[in-house]
Amino acid sequence: MEVRSFHPQFSLLLFYLTLMTGLFVYPLHSFQPEKAPIKIACVGNSITYGSGIGERDKYSYPAQLQEMLGGQFEVRNFGVSGRTLLSRGDYPYRHEKEFLDAKRFLPDIVIIMLGTNDSKPQNWRYKNDFQRDYISFVQEFKTLPSHPRIYVCTPLPAFPGDWGINDTIIRLQIIPRIKALTLVTGVSLIDLYHALESKSELFPDKVHPDGDGANVMARHIYSILCRDYHLVPAPEPLDPVPTVRQRMWEDLEYCAFIHFNMNTFTNKEWGYGDENPDLFHPADLNTDEIARTVRDAGMKELILTCKHHDGFCLWPSDFTTQSVRHSHWLNDTGDVVKEFSESCRKVGIGFGVYLSPWDRNHAEYGKPEYISFYRNQLRELLTRYGPISEVWFDGANGGDGYYGGMRETRVIDRTTYYGWSETWKIVRELQPEAVIFSDVGPDVRWVGNENGFSGDTCWSTYTPVGEKGDEAAPGYVRYEQGINGTKNGKFWIPAECDVSIRPGWFYHPGEDSLVKTPEELFDLYVNSVGHNASLLLNIPPQPDGHLNRKDVQSLYGLKKLIDTTFAHNLVDDGSATSSNIRGNDPHFAAANSIDSSVSTYWATDDSVRSATLEISWNHPVSANVIMLGEYIPLGQRVEEFSIEAWWKGRWEKITQGSTIGRKRLFRIPRTQMMKLRVNIYHAKACPAISTIGVYNSPVITQQH
Repeated sequence: MEVRSFHPQFSLLLFYLTLMTGLFVYPLHSFQPEKAPIKIACVGNSITYGSGIGERDKYSYPAQLQEMLGGQFEVRNFGVSGRTLLSRGDYPYRHEKEFLDAKRFLPDIVIIMLGTNDSKPQNWRYKNDFQRDYISFVQEFKTLPSHPRIYVCTPLPAFPGDWGINDTIIRLQIIPRIKALTLVTGVSLIDLYHALESKSELFPDKVHPDGDGANVMARHIYSILCRDYHLVPAPEPLDPVPTVRQRMWEDLEYCAFIHFNMNTFTNKEWGYGDENPDLFHPADLNTDEIARTVRDAGMKELILTCKHHDGFCLWPSDFTTQSVRHSHWLNDTGDVVKEFSESCRKVGIGFGVYLSPWDRNHAEYGKPEYISFYRNQLRELLTRYGPISEVWFDGANGGDGYYGGMRETRVIDRTTYYGWSETWKIVRELQPEAVIFSDVGPDVRWVGNENGFSGDTCWSTYTPVGEKGDEAAPGYVRYEQGINGTKNGKFWIPAECDVSIRPGWFYHPGEDSLVKTPEELFDLYVNSVGHNASLLLNIPPQPDGHLNRKDVQSLYGLKKLIDTTFAHNLVDDGSATSSNIRGNDPHFAAANSIDSSVSTYWATDDSVRSATLEISWNHPVSANVIMLGEYIPLGQRVEEFSIEAWWKGRWEKITQGSTIGRKRLFRIPRTQMMKLRVNIYHAKACPAISTIGVYNSPVITQQH
């Protein structure tokens, strides 16, 4: 609701009243103090803490609950791994500093989830103490001056594993005791066991939920708080939605591909497979320098070609002689994968691996024996080098090759040969937070070209289709459909746009004059990251192990263009209104779209699928770049929109589009305006817009 200013004569009257009465008179709205947030203490063990969840500060259940509830609430995580409710357990929670901290927080709400570790044999021998200890534990919070409302959660299900945690005891003994004590104490029960009992896939180690399991927990608790505190509930997610691992990957946006392998030394793009390992001999490989350059250029991940089609391995594989172990480089002690992985961790960027499914060197390629070999090599990469953020599988499958000296052409059934579902299970087991890239996902899809751009229409939802309309597989798909995705696709599989800074993927001296300019790279950035996809830019090192200076200059030039363009968001000086606000609740107000947080958003009532959002300034502004972003955890919704500018008493359309997605960028002729309006004409569900950016870039002078 707009707050109107007082008439000058009324303000003067207030002034005279003050003088005459000695009282200081405020306008009525000045007496409305800002309401303090409702404080929530999440008390528990490693499941509350978020053990095993990458970026747990963002994806543990308390963190996700905070995002769902918004600024009206302050959620604190007081979880401690391995702790018990039982006072005579091996590690009682009540002995921890976090127990005191939770009470000193003076919460308005306490959410307790303990009992999982109590099911261990050494703890459950004290089972007769359980209810008494729990009642005493609850009383510690009930007697606080804040008089909090207390919720007690059941433990989560535990699946067969080696943690010593007993699901039968949890289900048949601990949960009934918890239910009984809620009747005695008057606290509220939250049943998380049944919310997750059929979701074993969300428990990578059989006990701790991953980020998606934590999301189920948070959403279940959120629905109860909405009921009990009469909150306007958030829109229901529009399935399919991204997993937490996909959200983490989408946040990377712009990453590096490093094609450095045997082809670097033979001046080829595709090696035949008969190359002598001794040819691989970088004189001065400096992975720290490359990783720093990648980071300083604004990239957040580096993917290394650990094995290309020629079969040469950049790590000392135990399953082939075609590797650095047999190259005499560093006296056969070199390990390029190890050096890059350590350098990436050192500078704080993700590390991904590319392992070509095709191997033109291996004698058994095309036979069942090769699949065991391939999976063994995959296991080596996923177990020796720490956390892997992305595993990259391409669609180059079969053809002519050396094949152990046979020198022949081998053809495979691309749909069945690799047994992709079983191969992907290895990744899920060994690196559960890594996204899997291929023509068909399952986490990230190839955009369908190697030119570095996605379509003007780009859905993150996708249904891969085989070349003959049948079941798809890597290397067997209607790849051209990847550029736009599928409007009502079955799966959430966002696009990754791979492209090289040079004409070729590997370094060739003859291409030193053909390096893409910063302006060309910025064009790729806008048409990939700015079209609801990511940009994977290849920068191939030279044979000496260094990046070419021209490549580095272009990378830093792009970084400068990006930083300069997005240095100041003009919406920071504006105000936002909308034609509809969900439940008239400020938690979903238009202002959330310009508050610089991607975790807040403007949303409409469920029945409203066309709406307008308007930004106003009290002075003219000039802009040539516009950014829009949807709140992606709820799915991709918008399917048609336009953007208008108000100048000299009328609206003028400046651009239009179909999809928005996580990020949409528009370069427009420099335009003066007093207002900007986003018109959403059609959405698959009520729109949820988290980001609007308006920029006046001094370096972008025209639309490309």
